Amino acid sequence: MASVVAFNPADKATIVPCLEGSGSQSFEEGDLVKFSSGTVVIATAGAIDGIALKDASGTASTVIPVELIDYNKLYVGTYTNSGTAQTLVGVLVDFTFTAGAHTLDESGASTDAVCYGFVDPVGTTSGKLLIKFYHSSGLQA
Repeated sequence: MASVVAFNPADKATIVPCLEGSGSQSFEEGDLVKFSSGTVVIATAGAIDGIALKDASGTASTVIPVELIDYNKLYVGTYTNSGTAQTLVGVLVDFTFTAGAHTLDESGASTDAVCYGFVDPVGTTSGKLLIKFYHSSGLQA
């Protein structure tokens, strides 16, 4: 299952072909990625540029389609801490970047996104959050 998906799949996405970075990249389809030296690699805190639409091959320069992050669009991500999802509305949340399982928490280690709502029923521990990605220059209108 994808780590992050658009809340409304009907929204038009911008998809670009990118070259996989050198070394043994391990991102999976649906994982967050960033651009580094003209290639795409797994994202890190505060550096999120897109969503991989294909698993990394492990071979440098393999073409990987990437959906560019739209800072005005809502996405769905998985929250993994013990709190209930509805307590996070309006809170800055952070991603943990594990290949195939990018998850959100509110540790404050980075400020990758803002929680705008939740998908699961009220009272659900962990669950799915509606988020907008946070741009380094602030939320985009």
